[in-house]
Parts: sequence; structure tokens; C-alpha cells
Amino acid sequence: MNWAWIIPVAILFLWLVVEVVMRSLPYKHGFYGFLPPEYLPQLQRAIGVKLVKGHNWFHLGWIADPDFEYYRVEKWYGDGWDEVARTSFGSYLGYAESGRWRVIAVHKGKSQTRMVGMLDVEMEGEAPEVYIPRISGDWRRLFRPEKSGRYINDHAVYQSADGEWRLIGITSQTNGDYAAERHFATARSAEFPPQAEMLEGDPIADFGEQAWAPDVLEHEGVFHLYWSPHKLHQMTSPDGIHWEDHRVLLEKPFHKYFRDAYVVQVAKDQWLLYATARGRFFSQIDIYQSFDLENWQYIRPALRSDYGSERNSAYASMESPQVMQLKGRYYLSTTYNNGTTFISALMLKMKKWLRSQTYNNTLVFHSSNPYDFGVYRGKRRSSTLLTNLETHAPCWIHMPAEDKWFITTAGWPWASAITSGEVSIAALTWEPINSQKARKK
Repeated sequence: MNWAWIIPVAILFLWLVVEVVMRSLPYKHGFYGFLPPEYLPQLQRAIGVKLVKGHNWFHLGWIADPDFEYYRVEKWYGDGWDEVARTSFGSYLGYAESGRWRVIAVHKGKSQTRMVGMLDVEMEGEAPEVYIPRISGDWRRLFRPEKSGRYINDHAVYQSADGEWRLIGITSQTNGDYAAERHFATARSAEFPPQAEMLEGDPIADFGEQAWAPDVLEHEGVFHLYWSPHKLHQMTSPDGIHWEDHRVLLEKPFHKYFRDAYVVQVAKDQWLLYATARGRFFSQIDIYQSFDLENWQYIRPALRSDYGSERNSAYASMESPQVMQLKGRYYLSTTYNNGTTFISALMLKMKKWLRSQTYNNTLVFHSSNPYDFGVYRGKRRSSTLLTNLETHAPCWIHMPAEDKWFITTAGWPWASAITSGEVSIAALTWEPINSQKARKK
């Protein structure tokens, strides 16, 4: 009897078992990440329903209590209210429908109802043109730490209150061991981009936990520093230089594979946070909503992937999201790597990157609004996909005075083919494109 078939069958069986176990692990934490449920009604009454709108779209946002309530979104049609949608979360995205809208909370156990808020929506503005980003210059070295670490991975670039430019980035004293990344390297320069390299400063945010993907946002004279993974950390600063008041704002985000948080302001007292996530199988980018930069709730995916997408790691393959607005249109970039099978995770621990070209691989999507960038089904079947840039964990920098754009790249020394541990920078241009199909979104 020929037993040669047993070994490959056994290997295939073991492979399938490992994949099933990895995919069977819970991918959701639960909903409450920032406040105990008993505080939600008070916050919900204070916020009501908030509006964000643009050409042909609008968004209604509110505080949700999905364990006990669902929400009816209704529109006034002249002779009464009609239900348009039901949702568990504090978010409704609508298109091309001016009029009066309201949100009704329905208690799941008692069927009691109450109005969360009501407002009028009026559509306005012209359809914004679609632009495609192009790396238009050579990469040149911007910064590599010498004291606080040996490389930079995900990073943030911003201007502090004194007018200097600052960089904060992931680092460690290893050659790229993600488990050892527990503080951030910092750098500064008087101008940007500097003629030489940025100057290294003191490390920050060393609290004995992993410290990944910093993001800095300034609002009303206060700088907010956010980072992950698995939790949302925050520190604040009056000048963007000296940081204090460390706290965890999201102890258990909605999806367990939460990391690489990036925050943008979309209206007065309204912010969105984009983060890496995974559904039952496919990777995605999640959105969390805040009305005060302190309290955050999950509301919806910003970008999903589906059949045809090339990479869907058990710990998520869409990383380092950033969202830019250009002339009324929104652009989401995500570094797309981490292979689908457990072999990629095993190789990562061994500092081996399968298919090295996928490390510097950033997809850019477009949308009329910052809430929905569509579905990724592969490079040839995704209507909102604009381009694929050869860069890893980029930071997009706009210089408004000169109307110039720059893009960065970084990464582990053992994995990146563009850099060897430093942050590099290149000029970026936006070219208008003529695409009727793109304008429909």
C-alpha cells in the first residue's frame, strides 16, 4: 500500500486546523469602550443629533446605546413621518435628500420611544473634481533616531505652537521587533522639509505597554496625542512639545484588532477616528465618532474588503489609515500588507517578509464624504480605488502657504526595500482625472 499521500494530507489538515482556530477567535470586544452604560442617556441628551454635509450627502450623528436601544431614522414627507432606516449605532449616511429628519430611540425590552433629535437638511454645492496623488520627486532622508531607537515605523508630522516642525514615531532598540516598541522617538526642525535631517529629541510615552502609530491633532490651543494598539491612549500638551495627563480612552474598542488610530475633524465639535479592523474574515477600516475628543463610539466601517481582496490576515491587513480632504473630496490611504494565512504571522515573528514588494504598498481610495470609501474587491474590481503608491505607513503633509504636498515612508529595517530604518520624504502632486464612474460615488 502506498502511504505517500498521508504526509501532504496531514500537513493540509494541520494547516486548516490552525486557520480555523485563528478565525474562530472572537474579533469583537463589545460596544462600550469609553463610558459605563448608565452615563450614556445623559450624554445622549446633551449631544442630540449633529449634522455634517457636503455635495449630495449628509450624515446624522448621535450617542448610541445599542445594548438597550435601536434607532429609527425618519423623514417628514408633508403628511407624516416615514421610517427610512434602522440602526444600532449613532450614525446615518444619506444622499441627495433635503428635508426634515429626526432620530427616534426605541427601547428593545419595553418598546418605549423618545426623540433623540430633529433637524433640517439642505443639499448644496457642486460636485467636487477627483484628483489622483502621484509621488513626484525622489525619496530623501528625513530622520533616523540614534539615542531612543534604531528606526522609525508609523509616525506623525505636525507643527508645534512655537512654529517648529515635529516628528513622533514608533521605534525600539531592536532591528524591528514590534513587541519591543514601547515608546516614541521625537525630532524637530525649524523649517519643513529641512535642508538637512531633523534633530532628535527626547523619547516620550513610555508607560510599559506597546506604543504604536502616534497621531497628533491640535484643537483650540490644545494638542492631542493618540496612539494604540488594542486600546486608545491619549496625552495632551499646551504646546505640542511637553506631554502630560496620560489616560486610556478606549479600553476595549469595538473590534479587537484596533490599531493605527488617525483623527480628523469633519465639522464643529465633530471628529472621526479611523482604525485598523477585521470583520468575520475580511479586513476593514473602522470609524469611531466623538463630539469632544474624549468620548468615542464605533459607528461604521469606512472601507471594507470582500471577495477578490488579496490579503486578509487574522489580525487585519489594512493598516496605517489616513484621510485627507482636497477641494471638497476625501481620500483615504491604507498600507495593505500582512498575508492572509498564519504563515505570514509566523514569518513576521522570524523577521521574514514574504513577497517583499507588498511591504511598501499603500492603496488610495476616494469618496464624496469621509464616512464611506466603498468596498475593496481587488485592484481591478474596486470603483473607489485610485492608485497604489510604493510607500509604507505614509504621513501626508500639506503646506497651505505654498500649497505644496509631501509624503513620507518608513518601516522596519529588515522589511523595507525603500529605507533602512529612516523616515524618507518625497514631493507629492495631485492630478485631476476625468472619470464619470468615479464621480458617481
